[in-house]
Amino acid sequence: MEQKLEKMKNRLRELTSLPAVSGYEDPVIRYVRAQFKDCAQEVHVDALGNVTVKMNRSAVPEPYRVMVFAHMDELGLMVNKIEESGFLRVERLGGIPEKSLAGQSVIIEAGGKTWNGVIGTKSHHVTPSDEKYRVLPVSEVFADFGFKSRQEAEMAGIDAGTPIMYQRQFFTNGSRVFSNALDNRAGCLALLELADLVKDKELSCELYLVFSVQEEFNLRGVLPAVRRINPQLAITLDITIATDTPDLLNKGNIYLGGGPSIGMYTFHGRGTLGGLIPNPKLVQHIKKIAAAHHIPLQPAVFMGILTDASFSQLENEGLPMVDLGYPARYTHAPVESVDLEDVHKLVLLLERLVYTFDGSIDFSRG
Repeated sequence: MEQKLEKMKNRLRELTSLPAVSGYEDPVIRYVRAQFKDCAQEVHVDALGNVTVKMNRSAVPEPYRVMVFAHMDELGLMVNKIEESGFLRVERLGGIPEKSLAGQSVIIEAGGKTWNGVIGTKSHHVTPSDEKYRVLPVSEVFADFGFKSRQEAEMAGIDAGTPIMYQRQFFTNGSRVFSNALDNRAGCLALLELADLVKDKELSCELYLVFSVQEEFNLRGVLPAVRRINPQLAITLDITIATDTPDLLNKGNIYLGGGPSIGMYTFHGRGTLGGLIPNPKLVQHIKKIAAAHHIPLQPAVFMGILTDASFSQLENEGLPMVDLGYPARYTHAPVESVDLEDVHKLVLLLERLVYTFDGSIDFSRG
Protein backbone atom coordinates (compact mmCIF):
# COMPACT_ATOMS: atom_id res chain seq x y z
CA MET A 1 0.00 0.00 0.00
CA GLU A 2 2.87 2.34 0.81
CA GLN A 3 4.31 1.83 -2.67
CA LYS A 4 0.88 2.52 -4.20
CA LEU A 5 0.50 5.79 -2.28
CA GLU A 6 4.00 6.86 -3.31
CA LYS A 7 3.10 6.33 -6.97
CA MET A 8 -0.11 8.35 -6.51
CA LYS A 9 1.85 11.06 -4.73
CA ASN A 10 4.31 11.39 -7.60
CA ARG A 11 1.52 11.50 -10.16
CA LEU A 12 -0.33 14.15 -8.17
CA ARG A 13 2.86 16.21 -7.87
CA GLU A 14 3.12 16.17 -11.66
CA LEU A 15 -0.52 17.19 -12.07
CA THR A 16 -0.43 20.07 -9.59
CA SER A 17 2.82 21.41 -11.07
CA LEU A 18 0.98 22.20 -14.31
CA PRO A 19 -0.38 25.77 -14.52
CA ALA A 20 -3.90 25.53 -15.96
CA VAL A 21 -6.49 28.13 -15.03
CA SER A 22 -9.94 28.03 -16.60
CA GLY A 23 -9.72 28.46 -20.36
CA TYR A 24 -5.97 27.74 -20.34
CA GLU A 25 -5.99 24.02 -19.50
CA ASP A 26 -3.62 23.03 -22.34
CA PRO A 27 -0.72 21.77 -20.15
CA VAL A 28 -3.06 19.31 -18.40
CA ILE A 29 -4.72 18.38 -21.71
CA ARG A 30 -1.31 17.40 -23.10
CA TYR A 31 -0.44 15.48 -19.92
CA VAL A 32 -3.71 13.52 -19.97
CA ARG A 33 -3.41 12.66 -23.67
CA ALA A 34 0.07 11.29 -23.07
CA GLN A 35 -1.22 9.04 -20.26
CA PHE A 36 -3.65 7.33 -22.64
CA LYS A 37 -1.41 6.99 -25.67
CA ASP A 38 -1.57 3.19 -25.67
CA CYS A 39 -4.39 2.17 -23.33
CA ALA A 40 -7.71 3.51 -24.64
CA GLN A 41 -10.07 2.82 -27.51
CA GLU A 42 -10.34 6.50 -28.35
CA VAL A 43 -9.09 9.86 -27.05
CA HIS A 44 -10.96 12.92 -28.26
CA VAL A 45 -10.37 16.60 -27.47
CA ASP A 46 -13.27 18.87 -28.33
CA ALA A 47 -13.15 22.56 -29.28
CA LEU A 48 -13.37 23.72 -25.65
CA GLY A 49 -10.64 21.31 -24.53
CA ASN A 50 -12.56 18.51 -22.79
CA VAL A 51 -10.58 15.28 -23.06
CA THR A 52 -12.91 12.32 -23.57
CA VAL A 53 -11.34 8.89 -23.15
CA LYS A 54 -13.34 5.90 -24.35
CA MET A 55 -11.90 3.06 -22.29
CA ASN A 56 -13.53 0.08 -24.00
CA ARG A 57 -15.63 -0.97 -26.95
CA SER A 58 -18.63 -3.07 -26.01
CA ALA A 59 -19.76 -6.02 -28.14
CA VAL A 60 -23.37 -5.18 -27.30
CA PRO A 61 -25.16 -3.31 -30.15
CA GLU A 62 -26.49 -0.57 -27.84
CA PRO A 63 -24.19 -0.56 -24.80
CA TYR A 64 -25.00 1.18 -21.52
CA ARG A 65 -22.92 4.37 -21.56
CA VAL A 66 -21.34 5.52 -18.30
CA MET A 67 -19.45 8.79 -17.93
CA VAL A 68 -17.10 9.59 -15.03
CA PHE A 69 -15.57 13.04 -15.09
CA ALA A 70 -13.38 15.54 -13.23
CA HIS A 71 -12.35 19.08 -14.13
CA MET A 72 -8.77 19.96 -15.02
CA ASP A 73 -8.86 23.72 -14.47
CA GLU A 74 -7.82 25.69 -11.41
CA LEU A 75 -8.91 29.14 -10.32
CA GLY A 76 -6.69 32.19 -10.55
CA LEU A 77 -6.54 35.83 -11.54
CA MET A 78 -6.33 37.70 -14.82
CA VAL A 79 -4.44 40.89 -15.62
CA ASN A 80 -6.90 43.65 -16.52
CA LYS A 81 -4.52 46.63 -16.50
CA ILE A 82 -0.79 47.33 -16.40
CA GLU A 83 0.08 50.47 -14.45
CA GLU A 84 2.70 52.80 -15.92
CA SER A 85 4.85 51.80 -12.93
CA GLY A 86 4.77 48.12 -13.99
CA PHE A 87 2.36 46.87 -11.33
CA LEU A 88 -0.44 44.61 -12.57
CA ARG A 89 -4.09 45.18 -11.71
CA VAL A 90 -6.17 42.03 -11.66
CA GLU A 91 -9.63 40.49 -11.92
CA ARG A 92 -10.79 37.20 -10.40
CA LEU A 93 -10.82 34.15 -12.65
CA GLY A 94 -13.13 31.80 -10.77
CA GLY A 95 -13.94 31.88 -7.08
CA ILE A 96 -10.58 32.94 -5.73
CA PRO A 97 -11.01 34.32 -2.18
CA GLU A 98 -9.73 37.85 -1.63
CA LYS A 99 -8.84 36.98 1.97
CA SER A 100 -6.19 34.54 0.68
CA LEU A 101 -4.43 36.98 -1.63
CA ALA A 102 -2.40 39.55 0.33
CA GLY A 103 1.31 38.70 0.27
CA GLN A 104 0.86 35.48 -1.69
CA SER A 105 3.40 34.20 -4.22
CA VAL A 106 1.98 34.00 -7.73
CA ILE A 107 3.23 33.08 -11.20
CA ILE A 108 2.66 34.04 -14.81
CA GLU A 109 3.51 31.91 -17.84
CA ALA A 110 4.38 34.33 -20.66
CA GLY A 111 6.97 34.77 -23.37
CA GLY A 112 8.13 31.18 -23.01
CA LYS A 113 9.12 31.48 -19.34
CA THR A 114 7.69 31.52 -15.83
CA TRP A 115 7.57 34.85 -14.03
CA ASN A 116 7.42 34.87 -10.23
CA GLY A 117 5.68 37.64 -8.35
CA VAL A 118 3.72 38.56 -5.25
CA ILE A 119 0.34 40.06 -4.48
CA GLY A 120 1.10 43.44 -2.94
CA THR A 121 0.27 44.13 0.69
CA LYS A 122 0.78 47.35 2.63
CA SER A 123 3.81 47.13 4.91
CA HIS A 124 2.69 46.29 8.44
CA HIS A 125 4.67 49.14 10.00
CA VAL A 126 2.62 51.80 8.21
CA THR A 127 -0.80 50.10 8.19
CA PRO A 128 -3.38 52.21 10.09
CA SER A 129 -5.22 50.35 12.83
CA ASP A 130 -8.54 50.60 10.96
CA GLU A 131 -7.00 48.69 8.00
CA LYS A 132 -5.32 45.85 9.88
CA TYR A 133 -8.35 43.56 9.71
CA ARG A 134 -9.70 44.71 6.36
CA VAL A 135 -9.74 42.38 3.36
CA LEU A 136 -9.04 44.26 0.15
CA PRO A 137 -11.60 43.81 -2.63
CA VAL A 138 -10.05 42.56 -5.85
CA SER A 139 -10.53 46.02 -7.38
CA GLU A 140 -7.78 47.27 -5.01
CA VAL A 141 -5.45 44.28 -5.43
CA PHE A 142 -2.24 44.54 -7.46
CA ALA A 143 0.55 42.12 -8.33
CA ASP A 144 4.27 42.93 -8.31
CA PHE A 145 6.45 40.95 -10.72
CA GLY A 146 9.40 43.32 -10.49
CA PHE A 147 8.71 45.18 -13.73
CA LYS A 148 9.83 48.80 -13.63
CA SER A 149 7.38 50.03 -16.26
CA ARG A 150 4.36 49.06 -18.35
CA GLN A 151 6.63 48.75 -21.39
CA GLU A 152 8.88 46.27 -19.58
CA ALA A 153 5.88 44.11 -18.63
CA GLU A 154 4.57 44.17 -22.18
CA MET A 155 8.00 43.24 -23.57
CA ALA A 156 7.86 40.18 -21.28
CA GLY A 157 4.69 39.09 -23.08
CA ILE A 158 2.23 40.27 -20.44
CA ASP A 159 -0.92 42.19 -21.31
CA ALA A 160 -4.56 42.49 -20.28
CA GLY A 161 -5.94 38.94 -20.37
CA THR A 162 -2.78 37.24 -19.12
CA PRO A 163 -3.67 34.68 -16.42
CA ILE A 164 -2.04 34.66 -12.99
CA MET A 165 -1.86 31.53 -10.83
CA TYR A 166 -0.92 30.58 -7.30
CA GLN A 167 2.73 29.59 -6.89
CA ARG A 168 3.33 25.83 -7.35
CA GLN A 169 3.80 24.16 -3.95
CA PHE A 170 3.77 20.49 -2.95
CA PHE A 171 4.68 18.86 0.36
CA THR A 172 3.48 15.82 2.28
CA ASN A 173 3.23 14.16 5.67
CA GLY A 174 2.52 10.47 5.20
CA SER A 175 -0.66 10.15 3.13
CA ARG A 176 -1.54 13.82 3.72
CA VAL A 177 -0.77 16.09 0.77
CA PHE A 178 -0.55 19.89 0.79
CA SER A 179 -0.54 21.62 -2.58
CA ASN A 180 -1.98 24.20 -4.89
CA ALA A 181 -4.76 23.06 -7.27
CA LEU A 182 -5.75 19.88 -5.44
CA ASP A 183 -9.20 21.06 -6.51
CA ASN A 184 -9.45 19.25 -8.81
CA ARG A 185 -6.17 17.62 -9.85
CA ALA A 186 -6.79 15.00 -7.16
CA GLY A 187 -10.02 14.23 -9.03
CA CYS A 188 -8.01 13.92 -12.26
CA LEU A 189 -5.66 11.59 -10.39
CA ALA A 190 -8.63 9.41 -9.42
CA LEU A 191 -9.65 9.14 -13.09
CA LEU A 192 -6.12 8.14 -14.12
CA GLU A 193 -5.93 5.54 -11.35
CA LEU A 194 -9.33 4.16 -12.34
CA ALA A 195 -8.12 3.84 -15.92
CA ASP A 196 -5.14 1.79 -14.72
CA LEU A 197 -7.49 -0.63 -12.96
CA VAL A 198 -9.99 -1.19 -15.79
CA LYS A 199 -7.82 -1.03 -18.90
CA ASP A 200 -7.91 -4.29 -20.85
CA LYS A 201 -10.75 -5.53 -18.60
CA GLU A 202 -14.09 -6.73 -19.91
CA LEU A 203 -16.84 -4.31 -18.88
CA SER A 204 -20.59 -4.63 -19.25
CA CYS A 205 -20.90 -0.92 -19.95
CA GLU A 206 -19.16 1.46 -22.32
CA LEU A 207 -16.99 3.58 -20.02
CA TYR A 208 -16.04 7.16 -20.81
CA LEU A 209 -13.59 9.12 -18.65
CA VAL A 210 -13.81 12.87 -19.21
CA PHE A 211 -11.30 15.48 -18.06
CA SER A 212 -13.36 18.65 -18.26
CA VAL A 213 -12.65 22.37 -18.63
CA GLN A 214 -13.84 25.70 -17.22
CA GLU A 215 -15.59 24.30 -14.14
CA GLU A 216 -14.15 27.06 -11.96
CA PHE A 217 -15.34 29.65 -14.49
CA ASN A 218 -18.93 28.78 -15.37
CA LEU A 219 -19.54 25.08 -14.53
CA ARG A 220 -20.67 24.45 -18.10
CA GLY A 221 -17.46 23.64 -19.96
CA VAL A 222 -18.19 19.92 -19.83
CA LEU A 223 -21.48 20.21 -21.74
CA PRO A 224 -20.04 19.50 -25.23
CA ALA A 225 -18.62 16.21 -23.91
CA VAL A 226 -21.94 15.24 -22.32
CA ARG A 227 -23.76 15.94 -25.58
CA ARG A 228 -21.23 13.96 -27.60
CA ILE A 229 -21.32 10.89 -25.34
CA ASN A 230 -25.03 11.07 -24.45
CA PRO A 231 -24.46 8.94 -21.33
CA GLN A 232 -27.18 7.07 -19.49
CA LEU A 233 -25.48 7.60 -16.12
CA ALA A 234 -22.80 10.00 -14.93
CA ILE A 235 -20.58 10.47 -11.89
CA THR A 236 -18.62 13.64 -11.26
CA LEU A 237 -15.49 13.65 -9.09
CA ASP A 238 -14.57 16.73 -7.07
CA ILE A 239 -13.66 17.97 -3.63
CA THR A 240 -16.01 18.15 -0.70
CA ILE A 241 -15.36 20.43 2.26
CA ALA A 242 -13.56 18.76 5.17
CA THR A 243 -15.13 20.00 8.40
CA ASP A 244 -12.51 18.61 10.78
CA THR A 245 -10.52 21.82 11.28
CA PRO A 246 -11.08 23.91 14.46
CA ASP A 247 -13.05 26.56 12.57
CA LEU A 248 -15.53 24.15 10.93
CA LEU A 249 -16.28 21.53 13.59
CA ASN A 250 -19.93 22.62 13.85
CA LYS A 251 -20.52 22.51 10.08
CA GLY A 252 -20.57 18.76 9.42
CA ASN A 253 -18.91 15.40 9.91
CA ILE A 254 -16.52 15.22 6.95
CA TYR A 255 -13.00 14.14 7.90
CA LEU A 256 -9.70 13.79 6.08
CA GLY A 257 -8.91 10.09 6.20
CA GLY A 258 -12.58 9.19 6.68
CA GLY A 259 -13.03 7.86 3.16
CA PRO A 260 -14.59 9.18 -0.05
CA SER A 261 -17.61 11.47 0.04
CA ILE A 262 -21.01 11.25 -1.61
CA GLY A 263 -22.82 14.51 -2.27
CA MET A 264 -26.39 14.36 -0.98
CA TYR A 265 -27.16 18.01 -1.71
CA THR A 266 -25.29 20.94 -3.22
CA PHE A 267 -26.76 24.37 -3.84
CA HIS A 268 -25.14 27.70 -4.58
CA GLY A 269 -27.77 29.80 -2.86
CA ARG A 270 -26.74 33.04 -4.53
CA GLY A 271 -26.37 34.34 -8.06
CA THR A 272 -27.20 31.78 -10.73
CA LEU A 273 -29.14 28.97 -9.09
CA GLY A 274 -27.51 25.59 -9.48
CA GLY A 275 -26.69 22.42 -7.63
CA LEU A 276 -27.42 18.71 -7.52
CA ILE A 277 -29.86 16.51 -5.66
CA PRO A 278 -28.60 13.08 -6.74
CA ASN A 279 -30.75 10.29 -8.12
CA PRO A 280 -32.05 8.46 -5.00
CA LYS A 281 -31.78 4.97 -6.50
CA LEU A 282 -28.23 5.65 -7.65
CA VAL A 283 -27.32 6.84 -4.15
CA GLN A 284 -28.71 3.66 -2.61
CA HIS A 285 -26.84 1.51 -5.12
CA ILE A 286 -23.55 3.28 -4.38
CA LYS A 287 -24.06 2.91 -0.62
CA LYS A 288 -24.81 -0.80 -1.10
CA ILE A 289 -21.66 -1.42 -3.16
CA ALA A 290 -19.51 0.60 -0.73
CA ALA A 291 -20.83 -1.38 2.25
CA ALA A 292 -20.33 -4.71 0.46
CA HIS A 293 -16.66 -3.89 -0.11
CA HIS A 294 -16.08 -2.24 3.28
CA ILE A 295 -15.36 1.17 1.77
CA PRO A 296 -16.32 4.01 4.14
CA LEU A 297 -18.53 6.66 2.57
CA GLN A 298 -19.08 10.15 3.99
CA PRO A 299 -22.43 11.79 3.06
CA ALA A 300 -22.10 15.53 2.47
CA VAL A 301 -24.68 18.34 2.43
CA PHE A 302 -23.45 21.85 1.61
CA MET A 303 -24.74 25.27 0.66
CA GLY A 304 -22.36 27.37 -1.42
CA ILE A 305 -20.63 24.57 -3.30
CA LEU A 306 -21.23 23.58 -6.92
CA THR A 307 -19.70 21.09 -9.35
CA ASP A 308 -19.83 20.22 -13.05
CA ALA A 309 -22.94 18.18 -12.24
CA SER A 310 -25.07 21.29 -11.70
CA PHE A 311 -25.94 21.77 -15.36
CA SER A 312 -24.75 18.58 -17.06
CA GLN A 313 -27.49 16.63 -15.24
CA LEU A 314 -30.06 18.57 -17.29
CA GLU A 315 -28.81 17.43 -20.70
CA ASN A 316 -30.89 15.33 -23.08
CA GLU A 317 -33.76 13.80 -21.06
CA GLY A 318 -31.91 14.26 -17.78
CA LEU A 319 -29.19 12.08 -16.26
CA PRO A 320 -29.03 9.89 -13.16
CA MET A 321 -26.04 11.62 -11.59
CA VAL A 322 -24.14 11.85 -8.34
CA ASP A 323 -21.16 13.74 -6.92
CA LEU A 324 -18.46 11.46 -5.52
CA GLY A 325 -15.28 12.92 -4.14
CA TYR A 326 -12.70 13.32 -1.44
CA PRO A 327 -12.55 15.67 1.57
CA ALA A 328 -10.30 18.70 1.20
CA ARG A 329 -9.19 21.38 3.63
CA TYR A 330 -8.59 25.06 2.79
CA THR A 331 -10.37 24.88 -0.58
CA HIS A 332 -9.56 27.63 -3.10
CA ALA A 333 -6.65 28.80 -0.91
CA PRO A 334 -3.04 28.85 -2.22
CA VAL A 335 -2.40 25.53 -0.46
CA GLU A 336 -5.15 22.93 -0.04
CA SER A 337 -4.89 19.57 1.74
CA VAL A 338 -6.22 16.07 1.02
CA ASP A 339 -5.51 12.54 2.22
CA LEU A 340 -4.43 10.13 -0.52
CA GLU A 341 -6.05 7.26 1.39
CA ASP A 342 -9.41 8.90 0.63
CA VAL A 343 -8.56 9.24 -3.06
CA HIS A 344 -7.38 5.61 -3.19
CA LYS A 345 -10.62 4.38 -1.61
CA LEU A 346 -12.59 6.53 -4.04
CA VAL A 347 -10.82 4.80 -6.93
CA LEU A 348 -11.58 1.36 -5.48
CA LEU A 349 -15.25 2.31 -5.10
CA LEU A 350 -15.40 3.56 -8.69
CA GLU A 351 -13.87 0.33 -9.95
CA ARG A 352 -16.45 -1.76 -8.07
CA LEU A 353 -19.27 0.43 -9.35
CA VAL A 354 -18.19 0.30 -12.99
CA TYR A 355 -18.54 -3.49 -13.03
CA THR A 356 -22.16 -3.23 -11.82
CA PHE A 357 -23.33 -0.77 -14.50
CA ASP A 358 -24.73 -3.06 -17.18
CA GLY A 359 -28.10 -1.42 -17.82
CA SER A 360 -30.04 -3.90 -15.70
CA ILE A 361 -30.37 -1.63 -12.64
CA ASP A 362 -33.46 0.55 -12.53
CA PHE A 363 -32.53 4.18 -11.86
CA SER A 364 -35.86 5.54 -13.14
CA ARG A 365 -37.93 7.94 -11.05
CA GLY A 366 -41.40 7.24 -9.69
